[in-house]
Amino acid sequence: MKRILLLLLLFVSAITFSDTLKNISYNNGKVIGTFRENKQIMPNASVTKLGNEDILMLSFPNSEMESNVQAFINQNDQYISKVYTTQRNGMVVVYVYLKPSVTYQVVSRTGQFQVTLDGGKTASRNNNSQTSRYNTTTQSQSTANTQTAQTQTQRQSNTYTPTGNKKYTIVVDPGHGGHDSGARGNGYNEKDIALQVATRLANNLRQDFNVIITRNSDFFVPLDTRAKIGNDANADFFVSIHLNSSSSSSANGTEVFYYSKKDQGSYAAQVAKFENRVDGSYGDVPFSDFILNDIFYRKNQKTSQAIAETVLDNLINTTGLRRRGVFGANFAVLRGSNSPSILVELGFMNNYSDLSHYLTPEGQESAASAIGNAIRKYFK
Repeated sequence: MKRILLLLLLFVSAITFSDTLKNISYNNGKVIGTFRENKQIMPNASVTKLGNEDILMLSFPNSEMESNVQAFINQNDQYISKVYTTQRNGMVVVYVYLKPSVTYQVVSRTGQFQVTLDGGKTASRNNNSQTSRYNTTTQSQSTANTQTAQTQTQRQSNTYTPTGNKKYTIVVDPGHGGHDSGARGNGYNEKDIALQVATRLANNLRQDFNVIITRNSDFFVPLDTRAKIGNDANADFFVSIHLNSSSSSSANGTEVFYYSKKDQGSYAAQVAKFENRVDGSYGDVPFSDFILNDIFYRKNQKTSQAIAETVLDNLINTTGLRRRGVFGANFAVLRGSNSPSILVELGFMNNYSDLSHYLTPEGQESAASAIGNAIRKYFK
């Protein structure tokens, strides 16, 4: 019986983690990842902007990594500034920080993947270079064609042209993603609606600001990484887009939260608990590690609350939804941010009257414009 139980445990373990990353190496424009399993593994590739660099994110669902996987930092390299890996909730993500004008190609081989980099300091910034920037292939030519077509389609809908050296940098954070669907209701997932509205918000803000979006497609970003993306870029503001959920189908309305060390009552604490539940990456880390001192904390809180009020006013005037209020809450994704920050709960997923406002391109654009104009009012 013990032998049977042991075999069952090994079998379940094999299902839970089908792939194990055991090594990352980098040399002269080539990033090579080696897996313990001798099979072909193709990562999900996506890119987000951070300052003048693009971060290439290679995600491997249902994977783990060995404890001695190295990170690489080389500011003098022509192609990258650093490579590092994280493991969260059964997914391994490899982050490759690309220098300006660098192009890449991802190739899947038996037991490993390879990222080949080109361009860099000597690359031209013409349209042909931009078109060839993203490419993903496998050993099988038919698979390569399919992957490349899918990648190009995804890039066309999610990437953007940098807006230049503008005065302020805004981080737009679509909530949830990947294995974390967020709230569900009426046949929809929060992660999808949040991404659609957030993408439109990012495009709206790019008219006047440098904009970073923490995810541009359906993949998971840990809560601490979302804040770090903004902090590394010395961002001036951070806005996270979500939709709410309730056990009651009659719950409705829009609300906006700003970071407060102490939640304003039990309701704010419950909402924060729901949004924090997927990622314990902050754990018991003291607040002082993220907020330089109490003076900065109070200044950020005051600014965040003021912008939150204007955002809510604009959303209510645009959608006509019920005003639930502005609250201070201990959200993990907000407390890691060094800049003023807010979290917007657009409406309730399980209330179709709320949700219907965000199911059409017109509704999403109206919501994005309402939020964007509120942010614009403060910074301009």
